[in-house]
Amino acid sequence: MLEVSAPGKLFLSGEWSVLEVGNPGIVAAVNKRVHAEIEEADGFSLTIDDFRIKDLPFSLENGEVKFGRELSDYEKEKLVFPKASIETAVRYLGGTKSFRLRSWGEMSQIEVDGEAKKIGFGSSAASVVSFIAGILSLNGFDIGERRTKDVIYKLSTIAHYFAQGKVGSAFDVAASTYGGVFVYKRFDPKWLMTQFEEGKSVKEIAESEWPEFLVEELEIPEGFRLDIAWTGESASTSAMVKQMNVFKKQNPEEYKRLFDQIANLVRDSIPAWKNGDREKILENLRKNEEYLRELTEKTGVNIETPELRKLSEIANRHGAAGKLSGAGGGDCGIAVSFDEEVSRKLREAWKEAGFHPIDATIDYEGVRVEK
Repeated sequence: MLEVSAPGKLFLSGEWSVLEVGNPGIVAAVNKRVHAEIEEADGFSLTIDDFRIKDLPFSLENGEVKFGRELSDYEKEKLVFPKASIETAVRYLGGTKSFRLRSWGEMSQIEVDGEAKKIGFGSSAASVVSFIAGILSLNGFDIGERRTKDVIYKLSTIAHYFAQGKVGSAFDVAASTYGGVFVYKRFDPKWLMTQFEEGKSVKEIAESEWPEFLVEELEIPEGFRLDIAWTGESASTSAMVKQMNVFKKQNPEEYKRLFDQIANLVRDSIPAWKNGDREKILENLRKNEEYLRELTEKTGVNIETPELRKLSEIANRHGAAGKLSGAGGGDCGIAVSFDEEVSRKLREAWKEAGFHPIDATIDYEGVRVEK
């Protein structure tokens, strides 16, 4: 039996602007993982602990997953990403040994007042990466190799992008695949669509160079501390992206100005990370939050909520750099500092203000086989 796992994600700098091809973001993997256990079996079956789906039989017909019984609406919704993952991996391989696959997550939920809440660490992307890596691993691939990780990223991006309705930058897929802290530039979605329209196979696409796509690992400066807190509300990224696209169509020049200032700030931040310039890193993270605030005000998209603003202001008052992380609209805020005492005090202040500090930090490994 094989067990693979993939970490979750946080965005450190460059939210929203990274959606435009060529714009960089700074991304981190976090040590809340999704696990997939896979073993050869006489037939195919799927168990997903987080969704209470157990031993669901399925077959593969021309590379398409056909479930062995009628699904409830709940199951149909929850199985969109697993189905896309299995189909994409099998199309790449051209076939597979039959298997039993079980999945569970450490990250998708936090318990608040006895209720399980989703916290926005990118569990759908991590699950796609772990499923695809598990199937490749079962079929003889070494998922520790960089070349295999590149294939896993591309297959997972294809599966996740289409399952999500052709939205998103796939930065969460990259975090789950590669781990650590890195500069990220998204793939070109028009190029990807053209490949499929021209009749290229999944294997051909996954093994070709993807224009614009970049993952460049960054050194983490000495003393770096990342604190994370959940605001108490969850957000729907895909709905917000659709809303932003409407603004882009109606206000192209203002959209470009707002996105360019965030992207240029990230470009200015990359040398600071490489040189370990702590003051510049903190200054630019605070400025990033100001730009996201302006983006919220100008577009009307609910990016920086009052709670996220409050969370970042508490962090700033305590000497850290506070900001939202990812699309905003709820979920998590972060604080970066280089001082253990600053970190401790701001976590206490967050708790007093009703936020939920999360016991998570940078995960230096990406997808891996568990020993």
